[in-house]
Amino acid sequence: MNLIILRRLSYTRLLDFSYHILLATIILEKERKKIRENKHLREIFHGPVVIGGVGGSGTRVVAEIMKELGYYIGPLNKANDNLEFAKLFGSPEWFKKNHRNNKQVIFKRLINFEESMLTSLETNHSNSIGWGWKNPVTHIYIEFLAKYFKKIKYVLVIRNGLEMAYSSNQNQFYKWGDLYNIKPGTKADPKSSLQYWFAANEKAIRLGQELFNHNFLVINFNDLCMNPEKEIRSLISFLELDQSKYNIDQLAKLIHPPHSLGRHKKRDLSSFTEGEFDLIRKLGFTI
Repeated sequence: MNLIILRRLSYTRLLDFSYHILLATIILEKERKKIRENKHLREIFHGPVVIGGVGGSGTRVVAEIMKELGYYIGPLNKANDNLEFAKLFGSPEWFKKNHRNNKQVIFKRLINFEESMLTSLETNHSNSIGWGWKNPVTHIYIEFLAKYFKKIKYVLVIRNGLEMAYSSNQNQFYKWGDLYNIKPGTKADPKSSLQYWFAANEKAIRLGQELFNHNFLVINFNDLCMNPEKEIRSLISFLELDQSKYNIDQLAKLIHPPHSLGRHKKRDLSSFTEGEFDLIRKLGFTI
């Protein structure tokens, strides 16, 4: 894909999104013949696949599957988090300062991020079937992603709320919980953690279904562990890929159910109210 055109599209977005749509149509019409002649470029051009979820939900393994399918998901750490996205968007203080009254700053960083990813894709990873990235906190940016990217697929990974309540990975809750009017105490609190789990996932699902429609997928990590072949087929179908080109059994071997699966069953749950159990049921899990 011609990066000059992509840059031109990106900077137009920042100035005026309605104008961008019109200009993009005109510019892309000139490129349409070239894109039609190159199926590979057409697939990449369709936009990113983004993975997110509450920290500890299992996003890492979904990103690993995406890599095996042939997607370029950027420079990564051991958890498969995109390092560039983390650098640009990982500060809760920066987001809280700008997300209401200075939104253009966020869109400007999306421009820089997209350009960096596409440059790397075209230069070093041209054999990829597409691109995207994984970072758990992308669910907090759903509204910005939906407005910025004309074409995008979003995958939300969700895990049983009681397992999450007793997780040692509470970083996202501590950093972002006040966005949902939930403030953590000085030590881990399973009840507050459960409230964050529900609020964050409920909002992400509501916005995802509203803004992305059929381009929004929820992956239940518990189901992925118990029946990986079924969930992987569902992901491949969502990505509109040819399932016959992939070895599902081999992909399923990437799934290693953690020892923490079902950890809440060893806990005394008497401190939770029936109303809190209902939050878990509302998102499709059993107690």
